[in-house]
Amino acid sequence: MIKLYGVAVSNYFSSAKAAFLEKNVEFEEITIFPSQDAAVLAQSPMGKVPWIEIGDEILTETNVIYDYLEDISPEPRLYPIDPWQRAKVKEIIRVIELYFDAPARRHIGAVYFGQEVDPSAKEQVRPAIENGLRALNHLALFSPYIAGETFTFADITAYFMLNFTQMHTTKIYGWDMIGDTPALKDYLDFIGDRESLKELTANMQAGFEALASK
Repeated sequence: MIKLYGVAVSNYFSSAKAAFLEKNVEFEEITIFPSQDAAVLAQSPMGKVPWIEIGDEILTETNVIYDYLEDISPEPRLYPIDPWQRAKVKEIIRVIELYFDAPARRHIGAVYFGQEVDPSAKEQVRPAIENGLRALNHLALFSPYIAGETFTFADITAYFMLNFTQMHTTKIYGWDMIGDTPALKDYLDFIGDRESLKELTANMQAGFEALASK
């Protein structure tokens, strides 16, 4: 059985776990935090989560895990068959990762651990996310899913990465990024009703509460 390593508060781990659930692929979940400890680095070279283990083999990076799951379990499809449409799904995923999640991560210390806000990050992150929002509004179809008529890996990515970004924009800027974008809010409310995503959202919230209580 595939072992999936990570922790519920990680949006990337939750994205990978959602992919397993949507694909109906059996897995064993093993809770572990990202770390630069030697034991973690021996399995995940960057010390990040998630990663999967099959026998003695390790596979890291959420997008790579998506691709692997699609290959070993083609149905239900979470990438379109058509090469162009498949590429468009991957384009949306990359835009969300690079221009929402990545800049928002500069505020993780302040949002998660009560550290002082980095002034340069505060100045630079919001404009970067605003640019990402402009790009996403150009690419997203919301008809009803982000890339068209079917649920894809792009919807999983959007749900977890955009809600992650929202935590940071709200905390640092008092900016309701999602609420200020009605089409985006309606879309996230819509896909948030999926059973897999509701379950994982509850798990993440419990994880955040446990982290805050330490």
